[in-house]
Amino acid sequence: MLSKVHYLALFVLSLCCFPAFAQDKVAFKFGKVSPEDFKQSLPSFDTGAHAIILGDMGYSRVVPNNEGGFGYEFERKIRVYIVDKNGIDAGKFEIPLYSSTSNDMKEEVRRFNGVTYNLEDGKIVETKLENNQVFTEKITKNRSDKKFSMPALREGSIFELSYMLKSDYLFQFRDWAFQNEYPTLWSEYEVEIPEYFDYVYLTQGYQKYHINTNKDVSRTYRINGGRTEFIGGTRNDIVLTGLAKMKRWVMKDVPALKSESFITTLENYRSKIEFQLSSIRFPNQAPKLVMENWQKVTADLMQSENFGQAMERVDGSLEDLIKPHVAGINDPTEKAIRIYEYFRDNFTWNGYGGIYTSGNLKNVIKTKTGSIGDINLMLIAALKSFGYTAYPIILSTRSRGYTHELYPLMDRFNYVVCAVLIGESDYLLDASDPDLGFGRLPNRCYNGHARVLMQDPLPISLAADSILERKVTLATLVASPQDVKGSIQSSMGYFSSTYYRGLVREKGEDAVFNSIKTRFGSEYEISNTHIDSLKKKDLPIKITYDFQTKNEEADVLYIDPVLDPFSKENPFQSPKRFYPVEMPYRIDETYLLNFEIPEGYKVDEMPKSAKVGLNDGDGYFEYLVSTEPGRIQLRTRVVLAKAYFTPEEYESLREFFGYVIKKQSEQIVLKKATP
Repeated sequence: MLSKVHYLALFVLSLCCFPAFAQDKVAFKFGKVSPEDFKQSLPSFDTGAHAIILGDMGYSRVVPNNEGGFGYEFERKIRVYIVDKNGIDAGKFEIPLYSSTSNDMKEEVRRFNGVTYNLEDGKIVETKLENNQVFTEKITKNRSDKKFSMPALREGSIFELSYMLKSDYLFQFRDWAFQNEYPTLWSEYEVEIPEYFDYVYLTQGYQKYHINTNKDVSRTYRINGGRTEFIGGTRNDIVLTGLAKMKRWVMKDVPALKSESFITTLENYRSKIEFQLSSIRFPNQAPKLVMENWQKVTADLMQSENFGQAMERVDGSLEDLIKPHVAGINDPTEKAIRIYEYFRDNFTWNGYGGIYTSGNLKNVIKTKTGSIGDINLMLIAALKSFGYTAYPIILSTRSRGYTHELYPLMDRFNYVVCAVLIGESDYLLDASDPDLGFGRLPNRCYNGHARVLMQDPLPISLAADSILERKVTLATLVASPQDVKGSIQSSMGYFSSTYYRGLVREKGEDAVFNSIKTRFGSEYEISNTHIDSLKKKDLPIKITYDFQTKNEEADVLYIDPVLDPFSKENPFQSPKRFYPVEMPYRIDETYLLNFEIPEGYKVDEMPKSAKVGLNDGDGYFEYLVSTEPGRIQLRTRVVLAKAYFTPEEYESLREFFGYVIKKQSEQIVLKKATP
């Protein structure tokens, strides 16, 4: 018999363990809503939420389909509370469904159910989502989206949605996002995968798992003999008995995914899990590799009619069009520049990305308009036709998200550029941007891993840390009791130059100086404006102008010495940050001022010289002031030695920016000299 002490110990132990068990599942039961459920308070970790995802649960399992192979079933249940009218968009859904035009593989939604609950006069009123409120939109020939909005949503509503999806696409196993645009109290995903299928699990995000478990269970699968591409071609039903891996992931109290300044795309940091089928291993059969390596991917692309074969079939008339532009040029670099400029200056990008051609390159040559793939693959073909060694480089732009160097996941790649070898040098080219010079890529391409598609595909890194944006501003300032006037000359960085070239091309030079006048304020007049090197696209531009503003005659004059500051306000307002800071490039900005003190005045207050560093060599800021009779000289310099800062470095970066902005806003105070 157990003693009272033992009973007490067991009771205490059960009390201690109870909260842990209680946290193993969502805190409510789907389909049962009570008046108490409408008394939902805002989560402490996101008090500004407009909607709250109370529970979001998914379950996927690989099962035999009706075609003699395997597919999967995906079920989802979600309950959401609408805090205010700004959260009603939480009830909008799009479910992508894929189908094949070459076989019977498809996806379809079954067991669809949606209900909105509202509390009216103490009673719960249900409004069901009707079938005629669900629309199907054809996106591409292989994709259709189910689109709908939950009905009767308003402040204080609760809605639940559940559906099951059946899919034949094992390679495109359903992903799961634990983090969304609204805070999530409980997000759970469970998968069951037979031992015959090996998947690569790709996880990302900064949120930690509350539960992460796996176990093996015995399963029996009956395979229909109608289609047996996986298991050897027999027409009879087959029964397989084996193990299945069950994996369960849970995150709780997940904050909303919110946009931050200086970030490539939030999708890089959303807490989620993705799956890629790697191989298939059925009993008594050799493993079948499904995920291809880079050599195979490259070979397939070069045989693709909209990639490698498209370059091979470029009409010979294109070469005839280029020949007049390179006639008499023997220098190989100069000739390559002329070929590049022909495409840049004669073809217009239609705004579509992608690594493939849009189809008929003869039509592109005729209309002089095409996609990224059209223009840059033709550039590669043209360079090859003139004897150059040139290769395509595929990449993902900054707004698209990162690619994996190890896994050739082709849906991540949305851009193609050209690499050309000339002697011992190689140049990267993008002819789709009319404002770029030879050997330059637009900033959107600097997103880490890219792949040169050669016989032995080569990984390269297009990192923002590898490029430097340098700006030098020279300013003169003359003050008097009646006015303040001066001039500014700014030598811009290359990417700023590209931006201003585009602005001038689209809206004229006035647009550049109107933006400068807006920065100064309406009390200032801008005159003698000029932009140098606009047409010389290999060089940075230089912007010069004079300025003047009226001054009220007074015994005390307040002068802003930094007329072109590094930043007007700190872009890092949040006290905490969960994501890295991803600047588009490294920065080196210098500002020099020569200020003539007006006659009859003397310096009463002067900013002090200072120099501060950022972390351990990540950058620095200097503010140097020197005086001589009748003149003040000022030099400020902001240097960021890298473009990527981790969340742990955020606080110091925020403080650094704050100090720079505060210091550059300090004024010089002049007082009338007493006789």
